[in-house]
Amino acid sequence: MAHLTGSSLGIWPGRASSLPPDRLFDLTRSAVTAAGLLAGIFAVVYSYRKQKIEEATSRRADADSLGTRYQDASGQLGNESATVRLAGIYALSRLADEDSTQRETVCRLLCGYLRMPYDPVGPPAGEREVRHTVIKVIAEHLQDPTSDFSWCGYDLDFSGAVFDGGSFAGSHFVGSYINFSGCRFVNGKVLFDRSTLEDAHVDFGDGESMPAFFDGGAVHFIGAHFKAGAHLTFIFTQFKSGALEFGTSYFLPGSVVTFSSCDIGGAIVSFGGPVWGGAHFLGGSVSFDGADLKAGLLSFMGTSFSGSHVSLDEITQTGTAIFFDAASFGSGKVTFNNAKLSNGEISFGLGADPEAVVSPWPLSRPVRRRGGAARRLYGWVSGSGAARTTRDPNPD
Repeated sequence: MAHLTGSSLGIWPGRASSLPPDRLFDLTRSAVTAAGLLAGIFAVVYSYRKQKIEEATSRRADADSLGTRYQDASGQLGNESATVRLAGIYALSRLADEDSTQRETVCRLLCGYLRMPYDPVGPPAGEREVRHTVIKVIAEHLQDPTSDFSWCGYDLDFSGAVFDGGSFAGSHFVGSYINFSGCRFVNGKVLFDRSTLEDAHVDFGDGESMPAFFDGGAVHFIGAHFKAGAHLTFIFTQFKSGALEFGTSYFLPGSVVTFSSCDIGGAIVSFGGPVWGGAHFLGGSVSFDGADLKAGLLSFMGTSFSGSHVSLDEITQTGTAIFFDAASFGSGKVTFNNAKLSNGEISFGLGADPEAVVSPWPLSRPVRRRGGAARRLYGWVSGSGAARTTRDPNPD
């Protein structure tokens, strides 16, 4: 250890030779250890910084890649070929699945595609399939709110779109605003069967926006569940022809369905009948206040009233038939306050006890009593301002 002693170490000039060899060795070892630790810390810091730089570079590369993919997929939607447009739809769907930050943007883009001008009478080749695929992709992402790939909770703006079919069946509209204001429903069926609405507003006309227009198309909410916070509006909606069906649906406490000031001029608005079975009014409210019932059919056939308030206050009935055949009246309210019932049939089942729920009772004009509900809704057509049936297996 003689080579470790002496002033050549330069640790404590002039004093190193006075230290005992073992003490000098300990000090030297400590200094080497400290130097090693400093070198290790430096290496760790260097590696960390290098890793962060590489991650940032990777993120920038991923962002650039996602941006490129988004631009490419968006460009495909504008392609003249229906096949290329279909590829673009699925490319956007995959992009949204892989990157949650892109989902709202993809939703807006797909909804925007449906809002583009569309002629359902003579559409370009493949365009109907493209549009129905857009609806299908959106609906697929609304099936399970707990899914990692769910689009539930995002607003969907279809305002002004033309629909000639498509299925949202089984969708969950939760905590969102779904805008169908100004839409036209022509031909085909748009299905919301078995869908669930909760804390969501589905707008077919809210009194301020342009109302929807039913012109031959059908919209089905068969077996749907309207839960607390569900708000479905058809204010000022025009029902010229076609059908709106709610058979076997459940209206639960806290739900609101509004048809205020709507115009039924030949279409079928049905909460039940021989085809689907009746809806279940367990709570909440359904309002037709101020509606103009000119022709067509408003059906509550086979429905059960067990807690909801169904309001037909201040309606003007000049031709639309209103059927309560085979309905059961347990609790809740069905009101006709200040209703103007001048023309158009109103019927109840023979065994029903409407006075327990319907008010005022009796109504301001005579009603019919029937023994069954076998009247086929789709036998009804509009003519001369009043609904008539082409087949009635149980005539009066």
